Amino acid sequence: MSAEEGRNRRLAGIAARLATLARNPALHGIAGVFVMKAAIILANFSLIMLAARVLDTDGFGVFSVLFAAAGLFAVIASLGQNVSIMRWWNEYTAAGDTATLKGSLIFSITTVLVGCAVVGTGFFAWKAYAYDWLLTTAVTLYMIALVIVTVSAHLVRTAIGVGIGDGFGNLMVSVPALLYLAVVFATGASGSATYVFFVFAAGGAACVVLHAILMRRKMRAILPDFASVRPRFHLAEWRARSFKLWVSSGLEAVNQYLDVIIISYLLSPAVAGAYFVTTRLANIFATVSDSMHMFSTRHIPGLYYRRQFGELNSLLNSVAIITLAVTVGGLAFVLVTGQFLLGIFNEEYVAYYPALAILCIGTAAVAAAGPSGSILMLTGHEGSYLRIVAASVLVRAIGFFALIPFFGIIGAVSATTISFILMTAMLRHSAKRLTGLDGSVFRLMGQRNRQAAGE
Repeated sequence: MSAEEGRNRRLAGIAARLATLARNPALHGIAGVFVMKAAIILANFSLIMLAARVLDTDGFGVFSVLFAAAGLFAVIASLGQNVSIMRWWNEYTAAGDTATLKGSLIFSITTVLVGCAVVGTGFFAWKAYAYDWLLTTAVTLYMIALVIVTVSAHLVRTAIGVGIGDGFGNLMVSVPALLYLAVVFATGASGSATYVFFVFAAGGAACVVLHAILMRRKMRAILPDFASVRPRFHLAEWRARSFKLWVSSGLEAVNQYLDVIIISYLLSPAVAGAYFVTTRLANIFATVSDSMHMFSTRHIPGLYYRRQFGELNSLLNSVAIITLAVTVGGLAFVLVTGQFLLGIFNEEYVAYYPALAILCIGTAAVAAAGPSGSILMLTGHEGSYLRIVAASVLVRAIGFFALIPFFGIIGAVSATTISFILMTAMLRHSAKRLTGLDGSVFRLMGQRNRQAAGE
């Protein structure tokens, strides 16, 4: 065979593989989720940028702290139902057990409402000591709306689709507030964090109504006897599962939100605001990890409980390919444009570029883990996931109090990066050991090695 013929054969092989990828329905689904998630990231990025411009430095710092606190307590108030409700829907619909499905939905709805009442009351009492009652009321209403929207979005995601669930769930909360801030910025009027949180809450309430209507239609279509079936309850089992998932979700929320609150306490609200912006830019990789989480949790439980492991592994290969490509591209983009992006929020934030660069390494590591955490939670290994997240939170908290007093934000992002890398390694190892499924991008290396050995 001549060199030219060999080259032509290689090109033909590449073209064939690209054509196969183009016909892959999993990649089409992932691409759709990425587009939706990119729209959410853009909306949130614009909202935070306008808030930083409209509010003064201290005011934006207060907004950042309250936003983080509401997000943290919203996860606590959900009592683990955001993940539980997805698992139960897939498990009981696959088994054709409408009675138990109905009982589990009643259990989840009741649990969420109790969580909102108890945690919402405590949250209001806590924040009322430091802020005026109107701002505290607005933040509390936003926190409650966020709880219900998050749980309903998870249910709609798995029952109907990611776009209707998470797309509406995110955009209907953020876009109205974005429009309010845009009008304030354009007119030069005085902005108010109180109004922003009230608009957040109103958008969330509208989204809950929409989700309820869509789920009612879905259940009428696929479960025509749902209304007449007498619910069956497994309360002891559900409480045990929910507790583990609640603790895991709470620790995840601590990983995501508590750092802003701690930095506000150890340094100042203004510095906390700068850190908040830095984390949001580094979290461009959340476009990867969140998109993979949304897409994977839509499909993993059904394939797993139907024992369709060939399709499941094919799905995970597709997820890993896109995750790797977007993570590398995203890391390069943020490192190159980081100073410019920080300056868009506030010229004073450009000085935090080194912190942004360090934090990007950690968030890229989290993205590289892919849906490993989802695999553990949705296949009955939530206890292992809980221990991994707890270890990561502990490492991060120790790092905060050890490093922040000496190194400020650099110490904070260093502790975060170390904890994220550790968590990624543990998630991948546990998912492979307990389920035989590697959800990380490193599965591509194993696949390549197997192909080489076969050749």
